[in-house]
Amino acid sequence: MIKESSSGSIRTLILSNEKLSVKILAGKGGDINQITYLPEQAELLHTEDENFARYDNRDLLTNPLSRYSEDSTGGWQDVVPGYGRYGSLVFQEFPVGTAATLPWDYQTQTAAGGDTRKEEEVNLSVQLPEFPLFMKKQIRLEDETLIVTETIRNEGGEPADFTWTQHSAFGGSFLDEQVEISYPGEEIFLSSLYAGQGGKKEEYLKNICSVPMPDGTIWNLKNMREPGQDGHLIFTMKAETGDFALYHKARKFGFRVTWDKQVFPYIRCWYQNTEDGYSFAIEPCNYAYSSFADTDKENMYLHLDAGEEMSTEIRLSIIHENKG
Repeated sequence: MIKESSSGSIRTLILSNEKLSVKILAGKGGDINQITYLPEQAELLHTEDENFARYDNRDLLTNPLSRYSEDSTGGWQDVVPGYGRYGSLVFQEFPVGTAATLPWDYQTQTAAGGDTRKEEEVNLSVQLPEFPLFMKKQIRLEDETLIVTETIRNEGGEPADFTWTQHSAFGGSFLDEQVEISYPGEEIFLSSLYAGQGGKKEEYLKNICSVPMPDGTIWNLKNMREPGQDGHLIFTMKAETGDFALYHKARKFGFRVTWDKQVFPYIRCWYQNTEDGYSFAIEPCNYAYSSFADTDKENMYLHLDAGEEMSTEIRLSIIHENKG
């Protein structure tokens, strides 16, 4: 079922079946703002619903956001281009994630005549105004699986180099200290600390089982901590496999996210446990650093020649046991 509505002044679509409900912000970024596992009434994503009021009477085409995180409503966003180069155009700190700041065009496809064999889907698209990328996103459900298929095409006359992050922040009623996390690797890089302090990169490499936390303690981040306002932490990890999972031990369900690690060879993680929120973002991406300078120096970009396009698919599937 597909239902059209609004969140404040933002056009919103609700795509649902018997197991999953997905809230899509067509009017802002094509964001997946919330995923609800209906049998448990569990919201999987961290949202900031109080910020919807900031969009009242604001036209994002004529009065655009400066970056994806301005007046964030949370959820799962496409941050593209994060950093990038096109001809003489350089994207560094502003703007970042233009695709997540714009309204997207959309079409819906429903199962005609009650033919349940034909999946319902939402198709969205956007042309970025400066960095000449055209994006298409198809969102559909198959039982307990959310499938997102995306295509990016370089519409310009010169090569385009850019970073792309699937900015998926988890939280809601699902996330608490009973959640255990399976990562696509073991070694993490404290990228934000490295960007701020410099030094030898080797000094910022740690094992996920012994992470120096903001409050000075060492913690195994395969397990969430209790909400306790101990700060936030940003790190990256090279993905040995293209999947991660979050599993709630007490409720005996969770979800696994899978993707093409040729497109997204890293994950960027942002742990937040503060008065502003309790969430854990795990974000497939194509770069390892938290600064433009380091990313640019090592040329950690996706590359599209003029007229070239690329496609990729990401799946989020409900799981009922954690196989690691």
